[in-house]
Amino acid sequence: MSNATGLFGVSARSKGLALAAAAALLAGSSSMSMAFQDEGTLRIGMLESLTGGAAPYGVPGARGTLLAIEEANAAGGIEIDGKKVKIEVVGGGELGSDGGLDPAKAIANLKGLVYDDMVLMVKGPTTSTIAEATFNYLKELASDNNGLVVHSSSAGAPGLGEISEWGFRNSFAESYALGFLAEQVVSNTGAKTAGIYHLTDNPYFPAISELMKKELTDRGVEVKTVVTGLSKDADFSRQVNELRAADPDIVYVSADNQRGIGFMKEAFRRRLQPDAFIGGISQLVPDTIKSGGEATEGMVMVGSYDDKSDSIVAFGKKFKERWGDDINLFSVNGYEAGQILIAALEMSGIKNTRESLQDDRAKLREAYEKVSIDSISGYPVAFNDIHDTPKAGVILTIKDGAFGPWEPGQ
Repeated sequence: MSNATGLFGVSARSKGLALAAAAALLAGSSSMSMAFQDEGTLRIGMLESLTGGAAPYGVPGARGTLLAIEEANAAGGIEIDGKKVKIEVVGGGELGSDGGLDPAKAIANLKGLVYDDMVLMVKGPTTSTIAEATFNYLKELASDNNGLVVHSSSAGAPGLGEISEWGFRNSFAESYALGFLAEQVVSNTGAKTAGIYHLTDNPYFPAISELMKKELTDRGVEVKTVVTGLSKDADFSRQVNELRAADPDIVYVSADNQRGIGFMKEAFRRRLQPDAFIGGISQLVPDTIKSGGEATEGMVMVGSYDDKSDSIVAFGKKFKERWGDDINLFSVNGYEAGQILIAALEMSGIKNTRESLQDDRAKLREAYEKVSIDSISGYPVAFNDIHDTPKAGVILTIKDGAFGPWEPGQ
């Protein structure tokens, strides 16, 4: 999704209208009396990137979670200490700013949610960079007896879940699926050589590219060249020319959505034609197809679900009815995160009072350690000992202007 299509509002005609819709959905009451059991509400925070470069991941992730919460509220809420209560969602900081790339702003927003809004937990953040900073800050909060669950559905860098006992993520982490992806691409193309393009100013992309390099090397593929770039790049001729000179059988693209599209367009113009382009999960958004066009046709990537399954088709219909947009990896993970949260709340034994807030936060963390759900993706989901939810993955490709299962040779 590009920013031009709107953020939260369905058919938003301008950035201002989109942000107004976002504010309306995430606006919390300024009165603390509206947050606890005596008022029939339970308050959680939302810390997602709604604008800027991370919006294609943050917006669908937030929408998916909000849809799960809206469904629970429409059914009467969830039972807490013998009483049905409804979940109230509040946003952190200015919704119109790009907190997705600013760790200091994200932590300031988190502080506001913890101390001013007195939320039980926080959904987010969107990016690995912010998740790393936020999860580290959780250690400081815990030492001040203000620890709380922070749950990301999109941050994918390896090792994030090990930072703090309060940090969780149900992201589709590429690190768990790269071996499967590399094995399938190499065995079906007969590739002997590879090239890699990745960004260097976001720690996620170098880390995941190094893992892919190892997976390819372990399968007898020579990585002939690694070319790099920055998240501000608009010209990709140097990287494409270097890869053309190496003439690899496979090219792996590890970059944010905009840079990935720009690179693929330049590769198309300069006729860089490996047997397979492999994209990272950042390319699993509608804008890759809408903006990339024929340049991205045939790109292979690994996703977390089969989009033809009954549960995903049903989710896609209700998501589009609610938000006016198609689902993707991030909206599915966002909805799954909402389901996890609701299941954890129901088994947590919290009291949901102002006086019990910190005890409740600890009880919810304990529930997160044990919670398990049947995901709409088609398999059970639970957190492992480092607070990840490993998923095997499904190989996808872009064919005829749509994402679908990869069928080699067709």
